Amino acid sequence: MCGGHVNCIPASRFEWGVFQPVMRAHGEREHNEVWAYGKQAEPILEKYLRLRYQLLPYTYSLAYQTYLNGSPFMRALFMDFPNDPKVTNITDEYMFGPAFLVAPVTDQGATSRKVYLPAGTDWYNYWTNERSKGGQTVEVSAPINTIPLFVRAGSIIPLGSEVLSTDDPQTIVRVLVYPGSDGDFTIYNDDGKTYAYETGSSQISHLHWNDAAGQLTHDGADAWTGTESSIVTVVGLEPPHP
Repeated sequence: MCGGHVNCIPASRFEWGVFQPVMRAHGEREHNEVWAYGKQAEPILEKYLRLRYQLLPYTYSLAYQTYLNGSPFMRALFMDFPNDPKVTNITDEYMFGPAFLVAPVTDQGATSRKVYLPAGTDWYNYWTNERSKGGQTVEVSAPINTIPLFVRAGSIIPLGSEVLSTDDPQTIVRVLVYPGSDGDFTIYNDDGKTYAYETGSSQISHLHWNDAAGQLTHDGADAWTGTESSIVTVVGLEPPHP
């Protein structure tokens, strides 16, 4: 996120790193732990590091799609919205997988920024759950602890249990569904440590959201159980994210 001779990790750079394929703290300083950047920065960095771990089921599934067909984690908006000519020259927003639109703050000291929401779908502010129509530019609050982040309607996002390391076993504890359009997501999982996946030791689950019916269905290696169904949250019917 910082590198070379840059001896820093501004909070905004760290937040941005959560939505990149590889998240690493670079720099020439002796310590790069989240608590090494001062009391003001520590809770912000901790918040986003925890979010990165929660998103592991989502990002690991993106890696599976990259393995299958080469689809990138990060992509320019025109790849997902080829019919919207307004996205052609946008260079400071991007999609992170099929769900997230990321709009990093790049101006020092800025506390807001304009974000264009591509046409053809509705969008949800990830932090507030506010729903907006696509095809418009919105002014978004962006204090130092909040990266502008939107989710496309129809998205299905699996969230994992809180862990302190990728060596810790993780289970899916929540599935967020963003209504407004039909949607699909394939969850991929394996042991995360060995090459056993090459001989079929992995689990693949396909989730489908039928927006008209308000129903999420599941098929794959294991049947969808009542316990698993209870972790589904339809966004817009709950409080916003902290």
